[in-house]
Amino acid sequence: MTAPSWAELVGRNIAAEAIYVSGEMRMTGNTGDHDLDERFRFWHGPNGRWRIESGDEVVYISSAGGDAIVRVEGQMQRQRGDFGTVHLGRAFSPLDLLGPDSMLRRLSARMEASAAQPATIGGRVAWSITLTSPSDDRALLTFDSVTGVLVQFAGPRQSSLLEVFDFTDHAQLGAELFSWNGPVVDAPMAARRRPSGDPRKQREQLLEVLAAQIAALERPHDVLRAIAAADSGQAARDSVIQLLGVSPIGTEAVTTMQLMGFRSDVARQLRAELARLQGESAD
Repeated sequence: MTAPSWAELVGRNIAAEAIYVSGEMRMTGNTGDHDLDERFRFWHGPNGRWRIESGDEVVYISSAGGDAIVRVEGQMQRQRGDFGTVHLGRAFSPLDLLGPDSMLRRLSARMEASAAQPATIGGRVAWSITLTSPSDDRALLTFDSVTGVLVQFAGPRQSSLLEVFDFTDHAQLGAELFSWNGPVVDAPMAARRRPSGDPRKQREQLLEVLAAQIAALERPHDVLRAIAAADSGQAARDSVIQLLGVSPIGTEAVTTMQLMGFRSDVARQLRAELARLQGESAD
């Protein structure tokens, strides 16, 4: 059995966006101030379909081409457009395993990959590879051989461990899995990308994010062309900074936008939210 290259494993992971899979994910480790033990049950289908449960509750639902519905403070909220990665847990969630918000999409292009080694995860054939950063931090990633889904991750110095159990690929999953019929409200615009830190810093960073996204929406073709021409993530960020003159935080917001986030209705919502926040600042 010939070992796949790192590029082949990444390609398989990207291709997994078009298949049906399910499983249970467990995240353990230490975040510095407390021990971590989070569990999710998940189902995934083509075109961005997800159902994710934590305990006995649904915490994330997305149907094909639809908006995501996320549980926030006990309430299911509809997240319209693209406003960055949805965080369901303190560390990782099933969204990191495959798809546009996956861990692989956020890895530095400067990391070096070892040769893939055969492994067995949950009775399924898999491939493990070690990535080394310029600062010599190492992470072990293991991919299911059949589907390309990430099924195990050991962080630098083994400080965190992600494992997938009961992993199964399916020919089909029922559409009812990816629909939500319970109560739902629209999420406040400001809650869709909430920076961390003190309130004043949060407001400043949120203003930077909104201003950058609006600037990108005013020049969508130039932004997409610049990102597509870049040969690395850092090159894409540098191109956006040069093109739009935005801050690093704003640049990150722009480079993580999905195509659905470039709609005209999203631009109107962002401008209204920016005007509201600027008005509050003036008061």
